[in-house]
Amino acid sequence: MKTLICFLILSGFFLACDDGDIIVTTFNFDEANLNNCGGPGNYIFFKINNNTSESISLSLGTSDILFIESGSRVFVLNGTSNIVNYRIYNGDITNSYFCNSIPPISPDVITEFIGSSGEATLVTDVTLDDMDGIVEDSTSSLDTDEDSLLDFYDEDDDGDNVPTIIELGTDFLNGISKTPQDTDKDGTPDYLDDDDDGDGTLTRYEDTNGDLDPTNDITDPSVGADYLNPNITTETIIDEYRTHTYNLKSDISLILSNLVLINGEEQITQETMDIGNIEDVLNLEVIITPPF
Repeated sequence: MKTLICFLILSGFFLACDDGDIIVTTFNFDEANLNNCGGPGNYIFFKINNNTSESISLSLGTSDILFIESGSRVFVLNGTSNIVNYRIYNGDITNSYFCNSIPPISPDVITEFIGSSGEATLVTDVTLDDMDGIVEDSTSSLDTDEDSLLDFYDEDDDGDNVPTIIELGTDFLNGISKTPQDTDKDGTPDYLDDDDDGDGTLTRYEDTNGDLDPTNDITDPSVGADYLNPNITTETIIDEYRTHTYNLKSDISLILSNLVLINGEEQITQETMDIGNIEDVLNLEVIITPPF
């Protein structure tokens, strides 16, 4: 008869009985932090309780790049590519046990339960930010310049190759003015206007040296850059965008469902187990050149 380590919890312990034998494991990871390492082909999530020398880990063999899109993904545990391990050791464990390509030779695993049945649900919350000084709605689908980067993470909203943060104007950025700069006074602020000075020549085309930066093309220093001088209409056809940068930040949470952990004739079952969450599992700068 299989020994079943069931849902009974007594003083933080799981107990199971079979013909009078009692198998005890704390199986307590509530206070432990969820950690992760690895990447496509071998993602690893784990929690360590060194008070009792225990760990629980999830390995996902997906080749997909995780953490870059918001949403929920369900992975079926199959005992090979997707698997949960619960282990008890004869000493303390460190993160290197899971994250080194060659695991440490100690401590030894004295008990191991393998979970090849159940599901792992990974919930990812991604925040994109162009850090351009404008508070923008991250649920909006607005893409002013239609460059495939939505305005809330597009550092050049109007696609004129002058970054939004420059086109807002120092008065706005310093709180002196409540409205962004509008050079030609046409009611459209410069950061959304593809012809800032209203001279009929696109701002992107007022780039005589062709370096994708209209701010350094200056015919009359007393006025400033040509794209802000309505008296200069020299046109250089430039139909490409400069390189863009935005920040990508990801938070995740992980839940195991209908988990069955087996060690010979012994098993631990969990209907739902909240493994925990990780803030800033990714926090990186994305560099991209939008297609024109």
